[in-house]
This record gives sequence, C-alpha cells and structure tokens, in this order.
Amino acid sequence: MLIRVFIAIEFEEQIKKYLWDIQQVLKENSIKGNFTNKDNFHLTLKFIGNVQINALETLKKSIDKVTKNGKSFALLFEKIGRFQREQKSIVWVGLKKNKILEALHDQLENILVKEGYPKEQRKFRPHITLGREVLFQSDFEKLQKIIEIKSQEIWVNKISLMESTRINGKLEYIPIYIKYFER
Repeated sequence: MLIRVFIAIEFEEQIKKYLWDIQQVLKENSIKGNFTNKDNFHLTLKFIGNVQINALETLKKSIDKVTKNGKSFALLFEKIGRFQREQKSIVWVGLKKNKILEALHDQLENILVKEGYPKEQRKFRPHITLGREVLFQSDFEKLQKIIEIKSQEIWVNKISLMESTRINGKLEYIPIYIKYFER
C-alpha cells in the first residue's frame, strides 16, 4: 500500500490564525483560487511523495538523526510572495534567511539521499503556501503593499512526518511521526 508523505515543521495555533488572517485578505482580492485549509499550514522541509508503508521506518530514523543533536530555534516571517504559473499563482509567506533552518534542511536532504531518495534539484526556498491557482482581481504588487507581514517569531522545537490524504474529499495533512529536538 502506498502512502503520500512529506517532512515538515508544524505551527502552533496562533501562527496558523495569523496566516489565515493574511489568507482572508488574499481571498477578498482574488477572483478564484485553491486556498490552503488553516489546519494544513506548515513549512515543508522535504517532499517525499508516494512510498510503501515499510519505507516509513527509514524516514523516521532519518528524522531521528537530524533532531538528535539539534536544538529549538526561531523563524521569522519576511514577506508575501508568489510563484507565477501563467496567469495563476502559488501565493506564499516567505521566511527570513535562517542558517539553522538551512543547515537542518541540508542535513535532512543529505541523510535522505544516502537512503536512496532523490536530491531536490530546486534551491530550498522556505515558504508557507496560502493558495494555489490564485487569480487576482488586480495587480499582485499592489496587494503586497496592502498586506503587512509582521516579523512574528515562530518557535521550532520538532519535526513531523506528515501524511497527505483526502478524508471525505477534503485534503488533510496528518502527523504520523513527531520528533522533538533532544536539546
């Protein structure tokens, strides 16, 4: 049996609420879009994709390795941005450059490559997706000026292996393994 998974940093409820508030402004200024469910807001460290159930143990051990000597750290929101695909956009909130996050990502990537998972070809650009296939009513650059992103601190003390699944037609991200930093 196949299961669709990724490795992520999950957020506390107040961070999800903050992101949801930003998302509401985007919705009000959009013609249409596929907007992320509030409960699904997260920061992807590594998208894995479909794997056999027995592969989960290797993924859990990989997470254990990166959390063993790691310690909690803080991230800061930086800006709202988008990846443009024709006239539609993937809209996100980006994070300020963080050496600890980059090192964590690189370490995880290297461990997973040794386990046979392909290395991501794109540069790691940490972001939280707010919506996909978003079509705006007006110029996105104007909207960026309207939405003020606070440099709010996001405390990171764990990494999660997440399952991406549909339940009653609704996309849900379910933590199937959570590992806290050991120090």
